[in-house]
Formats: sequence, C-alpha cells, structure tokens
Amino acid sequence: MVQFDSNSNSTTATHHSKPPDPLQLMLSESIHRFFTEYRSGSTDFSHFTSIFSRMLQSLPDAPLEFVWFYSAVTFHSTNKFSSPCSVSSSKDLFQLLVSCSTSCNAVKRISVLAPVIYELYPLAFGQKEFKREVESLLEGIVGYISICCGMEDDGNDDLSSRFGDLLRVWMVDRVGKEGEKRDDLKVFFPLVSEETREAISAGCGIRYLAGVVMCQAFLLRLCLKFGHGLPKLELEKDVHDCAVQMIAGFRKFHFLDIFLRMLLEPVLPVPSLVGHGNEVILRETLYDAAIKMDHTFLSPQGGNLLPDKQLKDLALTWSFVADNAIRSLRENGNQTKAISYINAFSESWLPAQLIKWVTSQTGMGDKARSLNVSTPVALLKWLLIIEDQGVKIFECDISKVYAKAVLCKSRVEYEIPVDKISGKYLGEDLACMVHERKEDKEADSDLEMIDSMDTVPLPAPCSMKSTAADGVRKRKEGSTVEGEIPVKCIKYHLCENLRREKLLPLAIGDGLSCGNSPSLDEYMRDMER
Repeated sequence: MVQFDSNSNSTTATHHSKPPDPLQLMLSESIHRFFTEYRSGSTDFSHFTSIFSRMLQSLPDAPLEFVWFYSAVTFHSTNKFSSPCSVSSSKDLFQLLVSCSTSCNAVKRISVLAPVIYELYPLAFGQKEFKREVESLLEGIVGYISICCGMEDDGNDDLSSRFGDLLRVWMVDRVGKEGEKRDDLKVFFPLVSEETREAISAGCGIRYLAGVVMCQAFLLRLCLKFGHGLPKLELEKDVHDCAVQMIAGFRKFHFLDIFLRMLLEPVLPVPSLVGHGNEVILRETLYDAAIKMDHTFLSPQGGNLLPDKQLKDLALTWSFVADNAIRSLRENGNQTKAISYINAFSESWLPAQLIKWVTSQTGMGDKARSLNVSTPVALLKWLLIIEDQGVKIFECDISKVYAKAVLCKSRVEYEIPVDKISGKYLGEDLACMVHERKEDKEADSDLEMIDSMDTVPLPAPCSMKSTAADGVRKRKEGSTVEGEIPVKCIKYHLCENLRREKLLPLAIGDGLSCGNSPSLDEYMRDMER
C-alpha cells in the first residue's frame, strides 16, 4: 500500500488546560446511557430524541456528533426495530439527516450522510430486487451532494473524541462473528482504503470526512453499474460517463485527494463487489476519468482558493496516478491511448501550478512560463533534482522514494513521432516505438543514478535531439510526400528533458459551476415524491 503524508488532515488536539465542554459531557453521558438501555432490551429512546431535538433547534450550526446521535436514536426507534432492513428505511434516514442539518454549513451537510452509505452498502449487494431501488436512491444522494458542493464552504471543525463511540451507536444492531474483534472503521467505511481509515482514526476535520462520504458514494454508484449484463464497450462507456459526471459535481479537494490516492493502491476497495475482471475495467475507466478531468475548478477563477501545500500535494499525487495509467496502457500495448494521456498531462492545469510553485520557492518565478515537462516521469525527475538542492517538495520520505521508484521503472526508450508544426505527439504510425534497453541495472544503482543526475537547465526548453543511445542504431530518414504534415522521430526517454516553449495560460472559467441548480428545498421535495 502506498502511503503518503496525511496531507492537510487536521488532528484532534487535547487541551488539558481548557475546562470540559458541558455539551460534550452531556453527549458522552447520553451515549453511555444509550448503550446501557439498548443492552437491557429497550427500544424506546424518545427521551433522548426530545432533549437533542430541542438542542439542535437552538444551535445555528450544530456539531456533527449531535446531529448523528439524535438521528441514530431516532432511526433505531422508528425504523430498525419496527420494520426489516429495506431501502425505504435508508431513504427515511437520508431525509432525516438532511432535515437535521439544514442549518449546518455545506461541508457538514455532506459529512452527516455517512450513515446512509453504511446502511445502503449491504443492500446494494444483497437481494437483487433491492439493486434498482438502491441505484435510484444513490442517484438522489449524489445529486444532493453535488448541490452542496456548489454552495459556499465555510467550516472545518475537528471531529470530537466521541466520534468512535458514535460509530458504535449506528452499528449497535450489527452483530459480528463470535469471538472476532470488529474493526468499526472498516465496517462503517467499507469503500475507502486502509490509508484513509487510518487518517480518520488519527483525527480529521469535517472537510476530510465529507471527502470520504463523496468517495464512498462515488464508488458504490459505479459498482452498481456492473451486473446488468451489458456488453463490455457499453458498460465501459456507461461507467466512464457516470464517473466523469460525479467528478465534475464533487469539486472538492479532499474528494479528489482520497480518490487519487485510492488509485495508487494495488487493489481498489471493491473486488468483492464487482469481481476481479470488472475491477480491472473499473480501474482503467477511473484512470481515464482522472487523467482527462478539468482541474481548473481548483483555481481561484473556479471558485476555490487552495493553500499552496494542498495544491502541490494534489499535483504530486495526480502525477503518480498519471504515470501508473500511462505505464498500464503501454504494458497492454495500447500506445495510442498512452500518447493521448501524455498529451493530457502536458496540457493539464495541475503540473503548471506545481512548476509555478517550485520556481517561486527557488526565486525563479519569472522562468515558470518558459519551463515545461512533458511526462509525469520528466516532472518527477526535475522535482527530485530541485529537492536535492534544498527545496522541500516531497512531504515525507515514502513519497520521495515512490518518485524515485517511478524513475527506476523507466528503463525504456521511446521514439515518438512528433508533429513539427504543433509539437503534439501523434497517436498514429507508431512503427518507431519502443526500444528496450539491453542493460538491466539493479534498483540500488538506479537510485544512485537519480541522486547524482546533473541539473536540468531551467531557462529555455531543451530541444529534443534525435541522437541514438549507445548500442541503438539511428533510423534512416524516409522521404516525405508533398503536402504531408512534416513529422520527425525523436528519441524519448521517460526521464526526459523538457518539451514545448511555454505553459498554457490558466483557464478563466471552470466549466463546472452550478448555474441554475435547483435549490436544496426543491431538490428534497422531488426526492420525497
């Protein structure tokens, strides 16, 4: 499992000098009493709901833990013990959580929905008659989240120390295997990676939890696309279109961060749901959606003002994902699509921002517009060189080692046809592709080679020369037909130099604004119908 620094997750600090919060003390005592009464066989928790209902009405932006406790005891009283587990009870829970969080900020409205995904998960892959109902409800949940993502984001409270107890309140009726210790976080958040659960366990903010909820809803909805017996091409298109639509709607940093880190895991957290063969299809589809997404919604013009560190870390993670995607395509012989990914990478907004940040840290901000790197490997090579000169880029040793490992895997030379006029890689006529090096160096010597590389010149872009590597003979130039686009074949190293003369200008619009999105009230009225 690839692990990185836990980014901007805020940990819950314990301030011993502060007096105890009376509200938190009341919550803690109420949770304890609930467990005692539940174990004694009680199913009437109206005294809890009465007290917490008045409290929620008096608090303009109630803490998530209070919303959850009130909703949990209400749900257990009115649904779980009076009717069998069904999609209708999950829909009631969704509407209850929405109504209880109307006075909360947008990101908290998303975070409170975690119990709905927890309830829907076993239904989605249980009895087949539930599947269509679950899909319909999930579509409504995704739409509601997208509307919340378009609202102003003005809160990031830390989760309290009672968070784990509240998970057990929600799961009080779920009995694990006898004699087996239950992993509460894994049960409650089944559709995220172990790394994400560790970040939650260490203490995180509401925004991070909202990202977790979005990622789980995202994956669950995509998993439900499988199993309908669709032809492979039709299935891939359906899953891809759905993924792109949700990514465009879930325009939040923490969702993207969790989603991209998940793609670095060796296995997606879904194999038991879709099967190994479909997991491969899902991963390839998610690679495509991730590489070709429009990142400009993260810019100030797109309505976001991310701290430099968050933007830098996201760009690094995305570069790792892009390299994985390109490598996977090449291993499967899909060179045309691999080249399209390289073009998408070189034109993306994120690497441009990362280069801009690095050059500003080194006092060479004026050179950002004249510097460009064409592939993830070229970018990572340059970043490692800059870090060795004293600029802190990689937040932890593991991410730096991962970057070096990417370079070590890049032992293949490519001759890629380049359009002399536009500078674009061409996806056709790949006859001059792939010349594998004969030497197979040890990993350690590769790392030493990386550490001792000379600095890539920053001012002007390095022109790519068609010189042959040792032991590889140059190709003879063929004649060109009059009127044909002039093409030259160049040697292209994956740890290559820099290409193209300037960075693309920053996009002005994000193309993802809500526009005339329905209000939440209108949306919920439609859901109730």
